Order: sequence, then C-alpha cells, then structure tokens
Amino acid sequence: MSQPSTDWADRWLGGFCTVGALGGLPVRGPNYAAHPPLEQQLILPPDRSLPYTDPVTLQTAWSEALGNLPVVVCASVDQARTLLLRALGVMPGEPVGLPANATRSLTEAVKHYPAKPRWIDLDPLLGLHATPDQLEGVRTVWQQPHGGAWNGRGVDGVVMLVDASDSLPSLRPAMAGVTATIYGLHLTTDSGQSGALIVCHEPNLFLALAAHGGSQKLPDPGRAMAQLIRLCGPTGLIARQQAALDAVTVGLNQAAGLPLLQTAPDTLATQIALRVPEPCDAATFYAYVLGEQTPVRWLPALRPLHYAVLRRTGSPNVQMSASYLSRILLIPVGPDYTEEEIRHAVLGVTKAADYLGVRWTTDPHRANWYAELMDSWYGPDHDAFRINL
Repeated sequence: MSQPSTDWADRWLGGFCTVGALGGLPVRGPNYAAHPPLEQQLILPPDRSLPYTDPVTLQTAWSEALGNLPVVVCASVDQARTLLLRALGVMPGEPVGLPANATRSLTEAVKHYPAKPRWIDLDPLLGLHATPDQLEGVRTVWQQPHGGAWNGRGVDGVVMLVDASDSLPSLRPAMAGVTATIYGLHLTTDSGQSGALIVCHEPNLFLALAAHGGSQKLPDPGRAMAQLIRLCGPTGLIARQQAALDAVTVGLNQAAGLPLLQTAPDTLATQIALRVPEPCDAATFYAYVLGEQTPVRWLPALRPLHYAVLRRTGSPNVQMSASYLSRILLIPVGPDYTEEEIRHAVLGVTKAADYLGVRWTTDPHRANWYAELMDSWYGPDHDAFRINL
C-alpha cells in the first residue's frame, strides 16, 4: 500500500461541520463498505493452499522467521499456557501475577494449572503498578497487551511472560526483559486446534519446555506453515498491516495530538490505542467518534477489570485501575485500508478532539497557536477548540 499523501498537520484547521453525534454530517455514511480490520482477518482462510511439511521443518521455519529464537508449536493457547507454567516450575497453589484486566481464559488457565491468580494494578498507560503485597511470594507475572497495545512496563525481579494470543507475531525484535511470549496462530475457529506459538527469549527455557512437552498435541503442520507464509514477504500480512498502522499513527500524531500507547515490538498490532486526556469525559469522546461512523472500540467493554479484582471494595488502586482503563480507546486498522479509510480513522478522532478541547495535548505550543487561529477566524464566542490542558 502506498503511503497517503495527506498533509495531516494542516489539513483540518477548523471549519469542521458539527460532529455526527450532535446531528452534523458524519465523516462517513453508516453503510460505508470499508475493508475489514486485522482483528477480523487473523484466522487463516479455509481455502488457503496448504504446503506439505512436518513438525520439525515447521518449528525450524518459525524459529528462523523470528531471528532464530527457540520456539515451541502447540495445538492451542491453553496448552501453551499450561506447558509454559510447568516448564517454569510453578508449584501447585503458587501465586502468579496477572494484570487487573486479564481475560477470563488466561485467568482460568492459571487456576486450572493449578496456581493462584494474584491481581496487579494498572498505571495510566496500562503498565503494571505492583504494590508490595501484590508481589508477596510471586515469582512469575503475566503481561497481556490487547491486540498488541501496551506500555512495556513490567515488574522487576520476577519472570515476565507475555500473552499475545489475540494477535500474531510481527517477526520484529523481541521485547526486552521478557522470558517468553505466547502468540495465537489462528489456524481455525476450533480453539482446540487453532494453534499457538511459545517464543523463548531464554535458551534454558526451551530445554525445559522440550523436557515437559514430549507428548503434547500439535496443530495441523500444513496450516501452521501456511500462516507463516501468509505473514511474510513484501506483500504479506505483516508488511501491509504495518504500513497501515504507520499511516494512521502519523495522522493521529500530527492531526489530533493525543497520547498514543506503544505497540509491543514483536506483536502484529490490530489497532492503535489512544488515551483520552483529562479532564475530558472519556465516554463523551467515545460517543463523538462513534457519531462520525469511525470504527472505534472502548477498552473496558473488551477487556474489563476481572470480577475478582472488583471484590476488593474500598481499595483506591482498584478505582484508579478502572479509571485508567476507561480512558483507552482503540482504533482498528486493517492491512487493506485505502487512503480514504485511513483518513476516516484520523478525522473522526480529530473532530472529537477539536470539539472537546483536547486537540494537540502532546504539543502545547501548537495547541496555543491553533486556539489563537480559531479566535482570529471566528471571534471569541466560537465553539471549536479551546485550550484545556
């Protein structure tokens, strides 16, 4: 996909029609037929040509694609989680750290191992903010970025695992300080045969995995190899998705100026995550972007606090974690997005940021210049951007 030629910084300098949520004309019509985002394309198409391969060749191919890191191919994500805990020597009943918004499936995998989930609070950018009592007796902690979006902050002094099973590897350099990462291979809709990949960032772990996984089930080798082939190459899924992600990121930075979360460096992100800054009401911002018919997701609706965390009534950290989650919006991105679809994703967010007074929070100098420009164009009583930092 060619890079859009949009002059993001100066394309939308006021004069917007009212946002669609307030009865104005939206960015796109409700029946606009957009290309699907990556989150809807992860599963290997059923009609994909399947090359003949064997388990050893398959494992070698995935390892070489990931820079010769040791890998273990599993039949399912649940199998990979259990095998990894076993290889790390986690004892029955031992506490294992989980982010406060860990998925039910990861939580149940830890419980059925059997180990004991120990919930860790979140910081404003969804890193782990562990208190001493949360880390007491904990040797192993999971990170679980949503669709590749995370802040990279882990916990010192423990084994750090990353569950990126809702996406695919990007084949880029690994995350620093991580012992192992699990990816879903998304080979089929059958969770028991959908496939998973354990990427070992420490050689000794691979030996322990091999010792504990001799009788494990394997996914269809042909489908797992076909997924690898689908990812690679100049027109593969990774290259196309990364180009679209880069274009949307540039647009959001230059046109909206809102804080964006990082993307895990070795995970193929399915969306851009942005943080709605204070004091703007996050739910209102979400409604404004939806009103533009711009695809957007609200993170608490997808990855809420686990109910066991919410039982800790009266804890200020629980309320802070919930507040941090509520400010994260996700803009889905697809590998086949056209230039027009990229502009839609950026403009819907930009209009909301403009009308709610939080545009360019990352660049106060530009925000001041823009506010003065609006005053000079429309007079002091206009209802567009206001400095509210």
